[in-house]
Amino acid sequence: MEGVKVLRLNILRVTFNVVYQIIFHLIGPRKRRVVFASMRNDKLADNLKFLYKEFEKDGSYEIKLLLFHYDRTLTSKLRFLWTSWRSLYYMATAELFIIDDYYFPLYAINKHSENTVVQLWHAIGSLKQFGLSLPSAAKSVIKPHTNYDWVFINAEIDKPAYEEAFDVEPSHILAFGEPMMDELMTAQIPTHTGVQWMLYSPTYRAGNPKLVLSLVNDMIKSSHSLTGKWEIYISLHPYLKLPDFKDLPSNVHIFQDAEKVKTLLPGVDVFITDYSSLSLNFSYFERPILLFTPDYKQYVDQNGFYVNYYQYLGAPHFDTADQVIFDINQNLETMDLKYVKKLKTNTFPFQDGKNSQRVFDFLNKLE
Repeated sequence: MEGVKVLRLNILRVTFNVVYQIIFHLIGPRKRRVVFASMRNDKLADNLKFLYKEFEKDGSYEIKLLLFHYDRTLTSKLRFLWTSWRSLYYMATAELFIIDDYYFPLYAINKHSENTVVQLWHAIGSLKQFGLSLPSAAKSVIKPHTNYDWVFINAEIDKPAYEEAFDVEPSHILAFGEPMMDELMTAQIPTHTGVQWMLYSPTYRAGNPKLVLSLVNDMIKSSHSLTGKWEIYISLHPYLKLPDFKDLPSNVHIFQDAEKVKTLLPGVDVFITDYSSLSLNFSYFERPILLFTPDYKQYVDQNGFYVNYYQYLGAPHFDTADQVIFDINQNLETMDLKYVKKLKTNTFPFQDGKNSQRVFDFLNKLE
């Protein structure tokens, strides 16, 4: 079975490259054509959204969108294949091809330098390992995270992690601040007098999605013990197949929408996660961050971190949802937030709201 998979991937690699080469030599890159491509969102979001606005504002570029949300269903797998084929045309004809995540067809081709590829990774910071740092990457038939010309990151402190995670020249990893962080600088803090907001954002586990759903159910059950009035928001990873949650309490809201998360963050009173980099985003507002990490040792063994995770975040961490809720009830109002302020200092070297402009100005000057 494994041999069949390897054969299939090798056939795809050859055919993808042949198609790309044919299109490149017949049509070639179009001057000032920029393509924003994603296989994690079917609409512009996060870094792509804010950089897109800069190109649109400039007005001199031909902008194309190739956006698709992959959710691992059979229908999605077929659409993934179709989108991959379409990507070959856009990669061959784009002057700039800008992505925000893993992008399979890109790694199967022998890319020409005239097609410049930009990676704007969807998450900030360097907490959990990703890309080529993961043990699974070495087993890939088609080496991932190749063919990047430029990678833009949030802070210089994160550069060593990206050098390890991506096959790109270190000098082509630039810390200009992530475009999506500009939104935080102008965020309007929503008012919700008399009720508090809790946001829980568990990390996706590729090999164990049932664990995530189990943790979500634990959090919902334990949240009944919260004192006072609360609205509870639970954000699930876009790759997770969302089940039909029945009989949810009226104050519990479960969703898969990166844009909604960013809208909620300014008003959230306490953020709970396990290993999500959203903790770094949320640190900007200097409010409590709690960690619900019952599988920490297993996660370290399977995924790993670039940092000493608990030490780097400095946040209280718990093994059960009941412990999380108990801590909120007992300590939320008097919690010392020095750890959050330190995290903010490390995460936000740029607070001028001009990250998108810096990235655009650099790309606009490329020959």
